[in-house]
Amino acid sequence: MQVMFLLLRRLDECAEARKPLWLIGAAGVGGLGIWATHFVAMLAYQGSVTANFDWLVTSISALVAVGGVLESLRLFGRNTRTGLILAAVVLAGTVAAMHFLGMMAMRGLIREGYDYALLIGAATFAIGAFALAFAGQRSGIRGLRQVVPGLLVAAGIVVLHFGDVAAVSFALDPSVLAHGGDEANRVWLVGAICAIAAISACGSVAAVVLDRYLTDLRGMTEAYIEGVAIVRDNRIIDLNARFRDIVAFDGPVSAMTGMDPEKLLLPADGQKVLGDREGIAEATLVEGPQERSLEFAVRTVEYRGRPTQVLAVRDLTATRQAQRQIEHLANHDPLTGLANRTLLNHSLQRAIGVAGRAHASLAVLALDLDRFKAVNDLFGHSAGDQVLKTVAAILRECTNDVDTVARIGGDEFIIVQVGQSQPKAAEQLAKSIQRAFRRDFHPQTNPMSVGVSIGVALFPDDGENGDALRHCADIALYRAKSTGRGITAHYSTEMDQELRDRRQMEAELRQAVRRKQLRTAFQPLVKAETGAIVGYEALLRWHHPELGEVPPSVFIPIAEESGAINAMGEWVLRSACRTAAQWPDELSVAVNVSAVQFRRRNFADRVFAVLQETGLAPERLELEITESVLLQDEALSREMLHALKTHGVRIVIDDFGTGYSSLSNLRTFQFDKIKIDRSFIAAMSEDKHARAIVRSIADLGRNINVPVLAEGIESKEQQDMIAADGCTHAQGYYFGPPSELAETRVGNVVPLDTAKRRA
Repeated sequence: MQVMFLLLRRLDECAEARKPLWLIGAAGVGGLGIWATHFVAMLAYQGSVTANFDWLVTSISALVAVGGVLESLRLFGRNTRTGLILAAVVLAGTVAAMHFLGMMAMRGLIREGYDYALLIGAATFAIGAFALAFAGQRSGIRGLRQVVPGLLVAAGIVVLHFGDVAAVSFALDPSVLAHGGDEANRVWLVGAICAIAAISACGSVAAVVLDRYLTDLRGMTEAYIEGVAIVRDNRIIDLNARFRDIVAFDGPVSAMTGMDPEKLLLPADGQKVLGDREGIAEATLVEGPQERSLEFAVRTVEYRGRPTQVLAVRDLTATRQAQRQIEHLANHDPLTGLANRTLLNHSLQRAIGVAGRAHASLAVLALDLDRFKAVNDLFGHSAGDQVLKTVAAILRECTNDVDTVARIGGDEFIIVQVGQSQPKAAEQLAKSIQRAFRRDFHPQTNPMSVGVSIGVALFPDDGENGDALRHCADIALYRAKSTGRGITAHYSTEMDQELRDRRQMEAELRQAVRRKQLRTAFQPLVKAETGAIVGYEALLRWHHPELGEVPPSVFIPIAEESGAINAMGEWVLRSACRTAAQWPDELSVAVNVSAVQFRRRNFADRVFAVLQETGLAPERLELEITESVLLQDEALSREMLHALKTHGVRIVIDDFGTGYSSLSNLRTFQFDKIKIDRSFIAAMSEDKHARAIVRSIADLGRNINVPVLAEGIESKEQQDMIAADGCTHAQGYYFGPPSELAETRVGNVVPLDTAKRRA
């Protein structure tokens, strides 16, 4: 019985298609086991006569045992409580029926009567034992399933068998000779029983082991990520489901049996799939998705006793796509999809090699966006990213497929133009790009408008390798941006020298403070009507030991770009405050503040430290800032101005009227003085519109109670005009040029024309 339950456990583990076979096998083993148990016991029966057996009835009893056990196991397979009870009842009835048929097969004995109480008791015990055995078989406890069910069924069979035998009264059949039976008959039956028992037990165990091995092997094969097919005589005789999926066959796995692999795969090397090959080869599908990338290998093994080929196929489509994606990311900018620095260098070197061999020319265009930082600051980085994508689309639109367009920095781009006559083609390309920028980034239709400056270098005129060409293009770009932005500049050797001079000046500026090359000059600030001095503006001067006096218009922009303005600005602030601390209390000092200085978050703290160090009262210090300073970061500007004014420092808006939003700045920020740009003063005499603007600014200052200073006064006429128009203060060469003061004058200045007449 243990073997029967072993087969039942295999029934739970095997594939669905083989479950009926294992059910029949278990019924056969169980039924023949019951049959053998009965006849072994009957052969051992010691009566007054030796019984022989009717072979027909004996065979029928074996069939009844197998059929009854099969029905009992089928009912048990329902996995319900009712099914379990019915299975136990049917099994008990099967054992009883088999026993009575077995006794009917005995010749020489007749049955005289039955003890029904004993029969019912034995049957009841057997039903209970069988029910417990089936319940134990369903248990999840491993030890219980392996031992107890078989013992309980065996106990039920034994009790039912011996109960039935004990309940029957036998008598001698007078028609049979009492001197004995046919010994050959009994020996033959013993042999049959032994053979059946041995074959059933051994065969069942072997079948379980073999089937489990084959099932595990098949399961492991189905788990492969590769498709595997067994091929003999160019025909598939077995395969796993993965092979079917890889070759995109629309049908069951079994339908592929007998197919020719040559009609499924198309090797990349042009050879046959099953040809004489070594290693792994690549292939595509003969029919199906052509974008699918495959690799396959063929090996010859022994299968079912004959040489057979094993075809293993792997789908590399996802891997190839991932590789292409990785390669793309390694060579392209993820935001714009343009080439990155790596791909640019490779493409540029290759283009130079081709152009050099063909004695042709090519152009390298360096592009930089104008006002892009302002877009990022005002609208956020997501808006900046959208601008970059639009720029990338413009560059693709304007270039040819053979050109290389790369993004190499935040707002920096490079174009390598090949296959055209230079420099004409580069000029046309630059013009096309500028037109597209004006179309897509027009200030009136696009609030995030940006411009583009372009520098052009040519091969082989300006450089014979990639680094040299890019260097020259950068120099030309620098010239374009410094000239006025939004223009195109072509490289020339003079640009290179200018840039070298500029870089040298940057280095010198960084050392100017340490080398004590800076000076402070002061220009008077006067009342417009009386000319009385109310203070001085401190102006930075740089005396270079070799270059002499360097104009502020030359070195200030370089200092701002290089960052040297921070140290220089703090130096002139300290110098001005130290000097002004020695003046009479009624005189103030004005100091210009660069946008670079103002953007530093510790700027206000540095100003307070200088005031404390020099002893100058905060209300005597005026800081002049331009409107461009306020455009960088309105929140930071408001915070900085509030901190300065809270401590008493006065704020002057310089170059008023030339910014983007002068009036809104007056509303947003509280200034202590308005300084009209000198360009309006210079044009007052001849341009009535300029004078009207000056008069309007003066009226505006009077209405909001803010003093207005006009700078750039160079004549008595200009002084009279600005005084008549309502300006409260004035500054200019008419009242005195900037100078290093030996002593500070208080009172009215001597105008320039009066000084000349006295001389």
